Amino acid sequence: MKTHFMSFFTSTAIAVMMTSAALAAEVPQPYKERGFFKIGMETNSPPMEFIDIETNKLVGFNVELIEAIAASLGLEPQYEIMDVPAMSPALDTGRIDMIGSHFNDIPERHRKMSFVDYLTTGPVFYTTRENTQIYTDPIQLCGKAVGAPEHTTYFRLIGSWSEQNCPADSPITIIGTKGLPDTQLQIRQGRLVAGAIGAEKISYWAKDPDNKFGGIGKPFKGQLYGFAFTHANEPLRDAVMAAMQELVANGAYDALLEKYGLTEQKLSPITIDGAKE
Repeated sequence: MKTHFMSFFTSTAIAVMMTSAALAAEVPQPYKERGFFKIGMETNSPPMEFIDIETNKLVGFNVELIEAIAASLGLEPQYEIMDVPAMSPALDTGRIDMIGSHFNDIPERHRKMSFVDYLTTGPVFYTTRENTQIYTDPIQLCGKAVGAPEHTTYFRLIGSWSEQNCPADSPITIIGTKGLPDTQLQIRQGRLVAGAIGAEKISYWAKDPDNKFGGIGKPFKGQLYGFAFTHANEPLRDAVMAAMQELVANGAYDALLEKYGLTEQKLSPITIDGAKE
């Protein structure tokens, strides 16, 4: 029995090594030579990417997923910490090779970049936990002030939802904010009734007894998160895509989804530039 177990373990390890070697062979030569790739990442979006206050280390679903991808490709991930609005310019100039934070794949971005999509998402309206007892249906937000960071797709999508669902004489008043902390501050102060945020954040908040916010209804628009690359860097995109497919096949992707409470947001199959609207 012991010999059989060791034989099984050895054959499995060899198979993993062979798979990793095959994936590493797909890595573009410049990255093979330098041994790393640079990833734009922010630090304040749990459960996707955030700083663990106890260890002061960058953690989260995206961080672990990228580290698994990098290991499969035989590369080291080097994180360039920045805000989301700075990521597209950083990608254009070559400061980073890939946008690794939660970043929406939307068709208008396909002109300048290409995506490996890895997660479904969508905006959800939210307010304070106390106010979720009052606002139980998004339609109640018609005629109210609702905000979102100006640099996000949520800002635009709130307006689209309002046009489709609110009376013409009672649209949502959309307020652009400087970021999530600013949105939440204005909600707490009563200057905004609600905001909009990705579905994964609502799930994360629901598990935190100290959290002060809660969701209103379900996601009002289906979206995709994707790792973004310039078109000139599509060979690296293809290598990352191959690594993602391997992580799906060996169960690592599902394990990370379960760990971070994202199983309902699983994307199957993994796609390239899958956003259609």
